[in-house]
Amino acid sequence: MDITNTPYWILEFIKVLLGYLVVEFLWPRLVFNRHLSGKSMLYQFSFCVTVQTVLINTVVLGLGLLHILNQWVVRTVFWGVPLILLYRRLGVTEEKAVSFADRLLVFRFKLLFKRLAWAAADRARRLWRSIRPHLMEYLLLGGVAVYALIYLSWGAFQTCCYGFGDQYVHHSWCYGLMEGQPFSGGIYPEAMHCLLYTINTVLGVQIFSLVLFFGSIQGVVFLIASYCLCRELFGWRYTPILMLAAFILLVAIGGVEVTGMARLQFTLPQEFGFAPQMLCVMYFIRYLRAREVQKPFGSGRLAGFFLEPNLFLFMMALAATIASHFYPTITAFFMCLGVSIFYLRRVFSKKRFLSLALAVLCGVLIAVTPMMGALASGIKFQGSMGWALNVIQGTGEESRQIWQETEHVGQSQQGEHPLPSGNKIGTALGKGFQILCRGYAEVIGTERTTFYVILLPVILLVCLLLKFIIHLLKGTIADWTGKEGINLNWLDGYFLLVIMFFILMLVYIAPYLGIPELISGVRIASTQRILFFAVAAIPLDFVFILLAVWLKTVVLRGISVFALLAICVWASSEKNYHGYLYYELSRYRIAVEVMESIINTYPDFSYTVVSPTDSLYQGIENGWHEELLIFIRQTAEERYFLPSEYVFIFVEKRPLEYAQRYFFTGPSWLALEKHAGEWGSQAPNVKSSEISKEEAEKELMDLPVPFQCYTNWESRTIIESKAYYWCQRFIELYPNEMSVYYEDDSFVCYYFHQNPHSPFNLALHGKD
Repeated sequence: MDITNTPYWILEFIKVLLGYLVVEFLWPRLVFNRHLSGKSMLYQFSFCVTVQTVLINTVVLGLGLLHILNQWVVRTVFWGVPLILLYRRLGVTEEKAVSFADRLLVFRFKLLFKRLAWAAADRARRLWRSIRPHLMEYLLLGGVAVYALIYLSWGAFQTCCYGFGDQYVHHSWCYGLMEGQPFSGGIYPEAMHCLLYTINTVLGVQIFSLVLFFGSIQGVVFLIASYCLCRELFGWRYTPILMLAAFILLVAIGGVEVTGMARLQFTLPQEFGFAPQMLCVMYFIRYLRAREVQKPFGSGRLAGFFLEPNLFLFMMALAATIASHFYPTITAFFMCLGVSIFYLRRVFSKKRFLSLALAVLCGVLIAVTPMMGALASGIKFQGSMGWALNVIQGTGEESRQIWQETEHVGQSQQGEHPLPSGNKIGTALGKGFQILCRGYAEVIGTERTTFYVILLPVILLVCLLLKFIIHLLKGTIADWTGKEGINLNWLDGYFLLVIMFFILMLVYIAPYLGIPELISGVRIASTQRILFFAVAAIPLDFVFILLAVWLKTVVLRGISVFALLAICVWASSEKNYHGYLYYELSRYRIAVEVMESIINTYPDFSYTVVSPTDSLYQGIENGWHEELLIFIRQTAEERYFLPSEYVFIFVEKRPLEYAQRYFFTGPSWLALEKHAGEWGSQAPNVKSSEISKEEAEKELMDLPVPFQCYTNWESRTIIESKAYYWCQRFIELYPNEMSVYYEDDSFVCYYFHQNPHSPFNLALHGKD
């Protein structure tokens, strides 16, 4: 019996993607049409990613705190606002309505369809006019984004289950919003949950599908936001695309690096905040680079200060990071700190400082107001807030131990170089250099750590030298190139990239220096890796800028396409090409498929599924669930009933090691199989044990937390063995009642049909 239904999951993925585009992009484009009309595509993208995220978070949580959060209110707000605005823009009167009705009666719908077609064609022409000058750039960027989307979503299609334990928690918080309860797990940034809840409510996309697939979509949005930031810092338009291609194609060697890449495919609040994080830094840079006051406001002492579009989007991006997760906010702070060092005079200038301070204050207040409202209503902070403080204090589970002096970084690459004795400064510098090498080795996963540690100051010195030469020979260069004004933003951008990368590296190696760890290393790995490839692309960008002096743009465009193809060819070698990512496997794919088959076949709440906790989240909106652990304990009593018409029992004949690193497999054009072995299992094989009569006769393990009975491999084997042999005993007693719904070598699903008003006594203890 083959119940694998790949087309179903493809359709669910399309629903999630379209739902995100409708809620996050189409809706604000309609509602804020007057504001966005005529704005650049970059502005519109940034507006939708930041403002819409903050707006949904504020509205949903506000409705929840007012105890009026339900699907009808949300649908009324979501669909009602565009209709009201459309009504006002059309200036509908009674006469116009009668005239419109008469036209419909006379011409039926022909005229209406023609007008809609004309409006759509006009919008398409305007869009084409804005895209056409940079068509090749957008095509290449789209190609990289599509490839990244396939790469990041591959695991969800191969396993069809959640790949990280926290996804179950975030599913439950989304379900809390469906029940009208915000902050159901305690006060915690809920922007991602509010967005998923809105897509579910207004478009009907299942929460399970949203949590399963949304991670890959938000990962791609993060890459596009990173492109926008690098587009601001590089001098040639195609360099950021080349950088992104290298980021997504090249191999991830180090464990931190692989884990950071794997997290991009999971639906997690921190990764949801990565895109606003990059946009926050970008608009902070754009604000500081602006020379003219665009929108002055205030009078008296406030006269001359200004709030302009870049500052507005910086403020909203900051609010979006806080509303998503605090770690992206901290990362954005350190990146902006690096920018501030370079633009120190502009940050503290009379024109900018007060506006900047007010924007930061407003952004923080916008994001934390719902949280403060929840705190005032008696809701406590979520437990992980304390965990984050433990990480900062160096006592969290993800916190790394202080590096001992006896350890040496990358000895196989660096060699044994004892630190000089009798020279404290030299010793400190040598130790600092080794720690930097260790940071590079962990984050970047490269063996050439010394080279890249030295590369940063070299790039800075070269940039300083270039800036000095250009300033000194400005007139000569202008005569040579025929250009009066020389834009040095690209040169400043090089400085900013190097400074931001170096500061984040200092944040990463903080625990090795004895400094509190503000961000656990794995949580900045992706951002750090993006910045690393951006720094590595600086020489390439500089070459393109030099070529632009002599070559036409169309020639440079062709060279850029060739460079992209060269990167793809170079990366496709077995040594350089990336491997498949992994999931922390929690159940067999077939268990997910069987659960989905039951949901689609049987009436809602006519059945009970007996299984470990993981299946609860998939079927919570459709049927009843009984914990397998409780089932085993209760069947040993005198009386035990499950009063539903159908009862399904999931049993793993080969209990899997819970949360094992399960690396995917697939076509060689997508990735290579190169991370299995000591790092984890390689699909389709999993690490599993065997059920047996001996295991079934053992006593259940008494662990502190009931869920640990599933995560502990030995305990899981005992539970699954007891469940299997209980089913065999039930079949012996009632051979005509129990049937096999699905079975293979690793998994079996039994089921029976009963009268809900007279259910079977499932406690078989003592029965012959």
